[in-house]
Amino acid sequence: MNESSLRELGMDLFEERQFERALAVFAEAVRRVPADHRSRMLASRCLAELGERERAVTAYHACAEGLLRRDYLLSAMAACKLALELSPNERRLKETLARVHSRAARRAAGRAAVPPPLPPEHLYDGKVETDLMGLVGEELSNRAIEVLAAPDTGGNADPQGRPPLPLFADLDRDAFIDLVGRMVWRTVKAEEVISREGEPDDHLHVLVAGKAEVTRRTEGEDRTLGFLGGGSIFGELALLTGAAPTATVTAVSDSEVFEIRREHLNAVAKSHPAVPQLLADFAQQRMMRNLMANSPLFQQLPESERGALFQRFTFRALQAGEKVLVEGEHSPGLFLVLAGELVVQKEDPAGGVVTLGVLREGEVAGEISLLTGLRATATVTVPRKTAAAWLERNAFHQLVKAFPNIRTYLEQLSDRRLKQIGEALRPLEIIDADDMMLEPETGAA
Repeated sequence: MNESSLRELGMDLFEERQFERALAVFAEAVRRVPADHRSRMLASRCLAELGERERAVTAYHACAEGLLRRDYLLSAMAACKLALELSPNERRLKETLARVHSRAARRAAGRAAVPPPLPPEHLYDGKVETDLMGLVGEELSNRAIEVLAAPDTGGNADPQGRPPLPLFADLDRDAFIDLVGRMVWRTVKAEEVISREGEPDDHLHVLVAGKAEVTRRTEGEDRTLGFLGGGSIFGELALLTGAAPTATVTAVSDSEVFEIRREHLNAVAKSHPAVPQLLADFAQQRMMRNLMANSPLFQQLPESERGALFQRFTFRALQAGEKVLVEGEHSPGLFLVLAGELVVQKEDPAGGVVTLGVLREGEVAGEISLLTGLRATATVTVPRKTAAAWLERNAFHQLVKAFPNIRTYLEQLSDRRLKQIGEALRPLEIIDADDMMLEPETGAA
């Protein structure tokens, strides 16, 4: 039986809560392939379920050290996180987290060499000749820990490189360790929704391992926007602003996820006040990259000029029910949707209100009034919490003067929208009375 087959068998046993048998299978997988840290971590979970907390912590620690040597930093953090849940004050775990941080920290000077692991205890050399799947009870536990706590001496980390660790690498070391201890690690089954479009969510999610699909509901059906792999972060805007996610993220395969909640950040911020601003800066940089890549407004400029354009805007958190534009009044500025949505409506002369459309990420509102100097032709409301970038009137006029291509794009957009308004309010065509006459039935009496 090969490595992957052993792991699948062990996972089936784990799901059936046969933790001792699962431990034997996972430990045997590690005995055969010491670099199989997935099995090592699952075996550690089995030890915890069996009440072997100290041995579970030791196995998790060895797992984290091996993952660090191979530059699997998020997975190393996950191993430390699970061990800290069993032993919150364990010094060796925090020392390993400090080495994870120093490996990736952008502010660190010089080379990002992988720190050497802690010297293992001499009892744990991993040299077990017996097939562990035939053992039970204390004998299994004793032999399993010899294998699981033994170091993985391999590893292919580049001593000259500094591997990416988005967001976490920007934190100070102590804030990083504090946050890892507070945030949640969880497993997600294939086809399970991690974050749902339109539903309130104050979580920032980090995909540690696995794959997820991003979809959005458009014209009554779900459309795929892309896929996320290990290391992907999503939900930072929802966490910062309270705006509901604008897309649904669903696990494609069994995955592992970190969840950082607002309560975790608030707790860390008490000792490390710079953390909220670091998260805000991180979210702003992510927004800027997304807008530059996807917003039609930014597509009008060369990539080298898009950053300067974004810097002209200021951030605004819009609340549900707020009116950012009112029909018949001058627009206060240009609104650019970052997350959430805006609804465009116009009063119908025949009575009632006509909904003209919904504006989502990358789309703008307010340009017609700003360009023409006339009052707004429609009312734009906020149906739910929405994050927007805003440019007040004077700054807008400076923008279109400095970037003629932007002005041309907005003028063309305004023309299309005015035409749309006219078509939406056009009376229904009256059917000629002759067309309503029925042909006589043949053969009628």
